[in-house]
Amino acid sequence: MQSTTCNSVDFSPVEDSAEASPESPVKPRKYRTDNGGCWPYDPEQLMRDALAGKVKLTDEELQSVFFDWMSSIDYNLFRNTETGDDYYAMCCKRGNVVYATRKTNKEKEIREALEGKEFDYPVEGCGRRRMTRFLLVTLNFDRERFTAEEAWASLRSTPIEGTDYIYNVINKFNANISKIFGPHGTLVCKEGQSSGYPAPHLIFLLDEPVMVEYHETHGKGSWRICDSAILERIGKGPKLRRLAFKDHRKAIQFNPIWKYGFCDFEGIVTSGSSERRNNPISYVFKYLTKCLTDPEDSKIAKYKSINEIEDKALRTAMFTHLANKCFGTRDITFGKGFKERLEMLPAAKPVSSPWKRIRTLTDSEHDLILELKERRAVKQFRTICLGLGAMTDAAQT
Repeated sequence: MQSTTCNSVDFSPVEDSAEASPESPVKPRKYRTDNGGCWPYDPEQLMRDALAGKVKLTDEELQSVFFDWMSSIDYNLFRNTETGDDYYAMCCKRGNVVYATRKTNKEKEIREALEGKEFDYPVEGCGRRRMTRFLLVTLNFDRERFTAEEAWASLRSTPIEGTDYIYNVINKFNANISKIFGPHGTLVCKEGQSSGYPAPHLIFLLDEPVMVEYHETHGKGSWRICDSAILERIGKGPKLRRLAFKDHRKAIQFNPIWKYGFCDFEGIVTSGSSERRNNPISYVFKYLTKCLTDPEDSKIAKYKSINEIEDKALRTAMFTHLANKCFGTRDITFGKGFKERLEMLPAAKPVSSPWKRIRTLTDSEHDLILELKERRAVKQFRTICLGLGAMTDAAQT
């Protein structure tokens, strides 16, 4: 793995000091907070505090601690049990180069499995309609009913100890999809929004196709389900649509499959004009495959918090990483059913290796070890030079 160091960014004014001079400049602060890049929160307590309203995803202190944690570079120490050699590998953290590389490889794996496969076909005599086995669904939450923290907590598949709150909503929604569309594979992306609220995306790979029709709104095209019976069952029939314009909360309450907010269904096809028609996988991976902490081009180095970021895409990416970190959720998940329908080969069994993980070191510990090794090497070099000099003097006499 590549060995790099964090950007050093000064977020506070430098105080006057007798030591501060052009010859010995004051070293800028490396971190925004006093936690040294560590994550100081107990996971369960943080979630309980978030549900109680004591901590919010928009709190600048929480965001600054997260920025420091993301930017700090920890290392795993591996030791070869046969030779005794040590190797330091950068740890995988949300938003860093190792994390982005792993997500990129996973996206590539899925896209390669999609190549050469047909998931949709035209409806004879109707060019604006197709049958497709691919659906992209986006869910959101009613902000009058849920705080951002409550919405994220509900995406967990397990309860938070010490709380009595909604959870496992994605699996329940997936079960409702099974009742309507039958057997299918599912990919879930727990993505955030620039506001801090979640907007999870789900890709369904159906066994039986559904009819979709091409629509264009404000210059953007998309394929929408047009089977009236299915539209009624997913809460998109005429009555609920009319109700949504008059009283959106009541429309959410009467929705048969998602009672926490609105849901959007889009068909994925391989032809026609649709913003996401050919690349649904890259669409859900888009915020996960970007390295945000590269020392050469860090996207967050100049910011103290997410609240300062004006770029909507970067805000969304940061809230996605922060919320999934705080609530212990995985951003991308897909199971056996999804893999089987794409005929993805099972992962090869790991070959036995002499390398054993010893422990994790912070960037400060790693830098100190490298400094000590360098000093030891210089000392050994000087010893060798002195020895060679003594041998030369002896030979001359």
